Amino acid sequence: TTVLGEKTATFNIASASAGADVGDWISSFALEVGTTYTHVQATINTTFTIAGYITDDDSNGLTADYCVTSASPSTASSATTPAIVPESAATTNADMSWIVPNMTGSDYGDLTTSFGTNGITKTDGASTITWIGALSAPYTPTANSAPKFTMSFDVTNMFQAYGTEVSSGVYDCAIYVKPPAVSISLTD
Repeated sequence: TTVLGEKTATFNIASASAGADVGDWISSFALEVGTTYTHVQATINTTFTIAGYITDDDSNGLTADYCVTSASPSTASSATTPAIVPESAATTNADMSWIVPNMTGSDYGDLTTSFGTNGITKTDGASTITWIGALSAPYTPTANSAPKFTMSFDVTNMFQAYGTEVSSGVYDCAIYVKPPAVSISLTD
């Protein structure tokens, strides 16, 4: 492996229009001439900020119209449980902290296959995940190369919620996100 760079940064991947930049991850890096690169690996914090709402389909005991993010959920997200918020009649939402779940032993069930399919590895209880993704095409730099690394995220339909019983016959919304679709390229 070749380390391209290290940076602590926050990116709002859901707010940008398709194709728009959300920030610079690595401003300069060096690659070995003649070496073919096929994958990218990143270490990512497990705590994300999410905001939005889901239209409720009246399943799993839910009867209100929406499941909406809240700055102060009834139950905060953890590595073992999703955030729990009351159902809502409005779509007014707020930034809410959400933590990537453990791969095993949580309310989420066994996520080993799902994480593996999406290139994610997480040690249960860890504060970071490792993500590995294939480049859209292998890249072999030459002496005249000026490589550009581009990473795109598609968060369409990745915001999820379901009804969970919080007391006898009373249901609230459990809110979580699924991994985004990611495409990566390294080009001249």
